[in-house]
Amino acid sequence: MTVKDEVIDTHLEHIINFRRRLHREPELSFKEFQTTNLIENGLEDTQIKFYDLSEKTGLIGVLEKDPSYDYIGVRGDMDALPVTEMTNLDFKSENEGVMHACGHDIHTSIVYGFAKVINDMYDDLKYNIVFIFQPAEEVLGGAKYIKEELKRLEIPVDKIIMFHTWPTLEEGLIGYREEDMMAGSTGFNLKLTAKGGHAAHPDTTADPIYLASNIIQFIQGIASRFNDPATPVVITVGQIDAGEKNNVIPGECSFGGTIRSFSEQSIKLAKNMIEEYTKDLTEMSDAGYDIEYSKYCPPVINNQELVEDFINCGDPSVFHELKEPSMGSEDFAFYMQDYVGAAFRVGTKMKDVKESGYSLHSPEVVFSEKSMKTAINALVNFATGAKKK
Repeated sequence: MTVKDEVIDTHLEHIINFRRRLHREPELSFKEFQTTNLIENGLEDTQIKFYDLSEKTGLIGVLEKDPSYDYIGVRGDMDALPVTEMTNLDFKSENEGVMHACGHDIHTSIVYGFAKVINDMYDDLKYNIVFIFQPAEEVLGGAKYIKEELKRLEIPVDKIIMFHTWPTLEEGLIGYREEDMMAGSTGFNLKLTAKGGHAAHPDTTADPIYLASNIIQFIQGIASRFNDPATPVVITVGQIDAGEKNNVIPGECSFGGTIRSFSEQSIKLAKNMIEEYTKDLTEMSDAGYDIEYSKYCPPVINNQELVEDFINCGDPSVFHELKEPSMGSEDFAFYMQDYVGAAFRVGTKMKDVKESGYSLHSPEVVFSEKSMKTAINALVNFATGAKKK
């Protein structure tokens, strides 16, 4: 057993217990106050320098070895989802209607555990480490906040890394891609207004339900007939609201959804086409409309050199190349606008636990705790195996 393995094993039980407490006591976006306190209190005996942030949630700490070394950010998101947990775990959520259904408790515990271990291996460090415990990933606001804090506090970051749980990847493995990793996305809400009327006389109205169905049908054709198929785009309408009675044509109809692509140009094309088509249709029908776009998140495009460096510092048998990127979005992309970055998947699927293969955000999903050791081990290998600049 290596010194690294001994150090990790020394802290492993504590890391697991820390994770289980986070899972029992989940907190929603920008309300991760107790989580922040638990992290800071748990790491107060380390050499890590922590900084006071503008809000009472989130935490940034720096372990500096040599100013001439690169500063590597390691990010873990902390927020839970408004989901009622339906697992049989002994440490299931005690906060009604809130659950760590996306594995952010695992992410936080990986960075927390890495901080514990690398503090004990300080003499072997080949990088300066910036520990980022980020709030509010689920609402796509936390990364922007932390970026502003990094700039305000003048904390340098040269490169940044993150892990995300992945229920389709076996525990003990780390998934990687050298370029496109996750899609960019934007939400949209479209409201149609028209003169309503009696269901028996549709010719006297501009029926907003009919107009909405027409627009939604057109939206589905953008991906297949107008967008470049080499840069796929997915447009999904997830909600629609109109009317109260079967024999009344309402005066309003609203619907909304998301646009996702690895190409910012494809997202822009989809937005423009939706607006142009809606404008032309409502003008012809003597109706009105309003479109709002929200929660834009850029795509996650990994830096190839950083991915290769990370893999080359570790055990090659652990790393698994993912054949396909994910159409899900991740606000880690905002860091990558300013810093060289790479996102990795950590396998959380357990052989004999079918719930560990359930989708992220499922109220029944469970995550392998062995995944934390896998990720911490890879981070330690990278932090101690790099060469001085």
